[in-house]
Amino acid sequence: MTNTSMNKNDDSRLFASIKFLPFIFILVLSVFFFTACERNTYTTSIESEKKFALEYGSFENETKLYSVNAGTDFFSGIYMSDGLFYISDSNSKKVMMLSSYGDLLAVYFNPETNPVPSFVQFSEIQESDSGNPSKKATQRATSFPFQKPERIAVDKRKYLYISDYVPEERYETSTDGKQLLRQIVLRFSNDGTFIDYIGQQGSGGMPFPYIEHLYTTSKNELVVTCADNDGFTAFWYSEDGFLLYKIPVNYHSLPVPESMASQQVMTSLSGIVPDANDYKLYLLIDYSKNEYDESSKVQFGISYVQSMLYPLNIITGTYEQPQVIPSYEQIIVNDLSRQVYLVPYEFLGTTESGWFFFVVADSEGSSLLMVNPDGQKVLTRRLSINLAEMNYYTLSLSEEGIISGLFSEETEASVTWWRTDRIINSLNPGK
Repeated sequence: MTNTSMNKNDDSRLFASIKFLPFIFILVLSVFFFTACERNTYTTSIESEKKFALEYGSFENETKLYSVNAGTDFFSGIYMSDGLFYISDSNSKKVMMLSSYGDLLAVYFNPETNPVPSFVQFSEIQESDSGNPSKKATQRATSFPFQKPERIAVDKRKYLYISDYVPEERYETSTDGKQLLRQIVLRFSNDGTFIDYIGQQGSGGMPFPYIEHLYTTSKNELVVTCADNDGFTAFWYSEDGFLLYKIPVNYHSLPVPESMASQQVMTSLSGIVPDANDYKLYLLIDYSKNEYDESSKVQFGISYVQSMLYPLNIITGTYEQPQVIPSYEQIIVNDLSRQVYLVPYEFLGTTESGWFFFVVADSEGSSLLMVNPDGQKVLTRRLSINLAEMNYYTLSLSEEGIISGLFSEETEASVTWWRTDRIINSLNPGK
C-alpha cells in the first residue's frame, strides 16, 4: 500500500537512474491553478463514505492532527486492511488500530507522551515490559518508547510494521558521509507484542536513510523504499526479516524510450512501488524537455512530455516492456485564451490483482487514474475532496483496491474511503 499526503502550511546488479531537474512548469501551473481552470471532459465521481471521526486531544482514541499548522515536522499515515484502519500520529508518538466504525481496538503508545489508556490499569503498564501488550476484553495497549512513528504497513499475518527514528545518540552516517542514517522499522506480532526492529541488513541492522514508504507482499515480505542523494534504494526482506535484495535505483541511468532517444529528454523518478506477487519494482518515470524561443534560441522553460511505467525484474536486473501512463489535462482559461497543460500523475500504488492507481490534486479534489496490468483498460474517476478546508490529508491504497483517506479539518479528523475495488472487480469477474 502506498500513501500520498499533503500539509497545508553495492550488493545488487540492478541499476536505474535519473537526470534530475525540478519541474518548473508545474510550479508555474500552480499560480493559475485555483484562479481560472476547468475540465474539458466530464469525469464520473466516486461516492465517498465517511467511516468515522476522531476528536482532537491526547486520549487513546484521539489524535493531535490539530497541531499540524504549528510549524512542527509532522507526519500521520493511514493503512487499511480487511476493514481495520491503522493510523500513525507522530505528534502523539502512537499508532491506533480501529474498526470500520471507529472503535479503538489497539493502541501502541509512548507512555512519556500519552496518558495510560482508560481501559488499562496504571499498575498493568508498570508491571508489563515495554513492547508487551496489556489486554482488556476486545482492546489492548502496547507501551513502547516511540521517537516519531511515521509509515505503517500490515501483512497477511496482521504483523504491524512502523517506521520510527532511533534516539539521536544512535544516529549513523553512510560510508561516503553523505547520508544520515536514523530510521528503523519496528515489527509487532498480531497480538501486539514487539518482535524486533529491521535495519538495512535485516533484524538489528544499521538504520536506514529517509524511509519513503513501507510495503508488504502476498508472501508477507517487507519492502522498504528509501531516498538518498543518488536516487532511491529498495530493501526487500523475507517474512522472517532476512534481507533478500537490495536494489539501488540511481538518478543517472533511468531508461529512456527509443522514441525519445534523440530528443535529449530529462527524466524524473516520480514513484517506485513493488509488485504484490512477483519480484518486481514498478518505476513511474516522468520525461520533460527544454523549451527554446524559435527566434533567439534562448531557453525559456521546461515542458512535460509524458510518463512511463517501467517494470524492473529484480531477479534478472532487467527492465520489462513499459506502459505509457496518460497525463492529466489541466485547462487554463484567461479572458481570451484557453490553454491545455499536461500534468503528470503521482503513483498511489498497485493492487494484489495488478491494477495501478495514480492520483493528481486539482481544484475539485483529486483526479484518479486506474490502469489494468496489460494497459488495455484505463479508467478515470474523481475523488471529491474539499482541499480548502483541509489542514492535512493523506490517501492510501489497500491491496484489494480500496482508497482510504485521513483528513484533518478545523474541528476534527475524519476517515473516509472510496470503494474503487468494486470498479476493478466488475471488470475482472472471478478475480
